Amino acid sequence: MPKVSERYREARRDEIAQAALRCLERNGVRDTSIADIVAESGLSTGAIYSHFRNKAELARYIVGRFLIVRIDVLEERGTAGEVVPPREALLGMLGIFGEAGLSPALVVQFWGEAMVDADLKAEMTRTAGRLFAALTTALLPWARTRTSSEEDAADLARHAARSLAALAQGYIANAAVFGALDPAEYVEAAASVLAS
Repeated sequence: MPKVSERYREARRDEIAQAALRCLERNGVRDTSIADIVAESGLSTGAIYSHFRNKAELARYIVGRFLIVRIDVLEERGTAGEVVPPREALLGMLGIFGEAGLSPALVVQFWGEAMVDADLKAEMTRTAGRLFAALTTALLPWARTRTSSEEDAADLARHAARSLAALAQGYIANAAVFGALDPAEYVEAAASVLAS
């Protein structure tokens, strides 16, 4: 039997993730089953379960494949000492929406399900912690340009990361409830209101 390459496995996981996103968007998180994803993808149940044990694992993959990749880029820039202004970091995070079928409404559904599904809550908590740590690292060089001590810079980076995470959550909730929202317009509006 020929050995399956990692590239093939990743392509299959992406295929499953795209089918899952379509189902989740159509049916909602609570009402989407693995059987729905099997039907949507055209793959066997065994093929799905060979890649993902449950919806929490699938959520982890979707977040890792589509969101964490962007956060990793921001973190790498900060680690390299590049100054990433908060506005640019926020736009980098929000750019994921509209790509790969990930919608703000779906994220809000995952948040809601995480309140009653322990596995999903653990995954969302892990993802939020990863996001916060990466944002803090990304913003540290910027914070150093604003303060005179490393301790103050670290504090400023942590506070800015928390604020950006809250602004991103606001964008997600607003777009989920009121419809599509251009990330650049949202960031500029928030900046102008906060500057007042």
